[in-house]
Amino acid sequence: MLRFAFYGRVSTEDQQDPAASRAWRLARATALTEAQGPVAAEYFDVGQSRAIPWKRRPRATALLTAPDRGFDAVVIGEPQRAFYGN
Repeated sequence: MLRFAFYGRVSTEDQQDPAASRAWRLARATALTEAQGPVAAEYFDVGQSRAIPWKRRPRATALLTAPDRGFDAVVIGEPQRAFYGN
């Protein structure tokens, strides 16, 4: 069984509610992974544009550099919101 890390981000430019955004993205990520294993860690950036590289987002950086990785794979509930461009 795999252990997943959830990553998401929300920009507050469009007055998005960070709590609601995190909740539905995490729910989608959990639904995507439930047959393969649990979401064991969560990383969610608030107020970060998807145009900002992952290495400049605090929680994305924490995910990428986690010293004691308690997860085997990363799941993103809505990929188009996590990455910029095509």
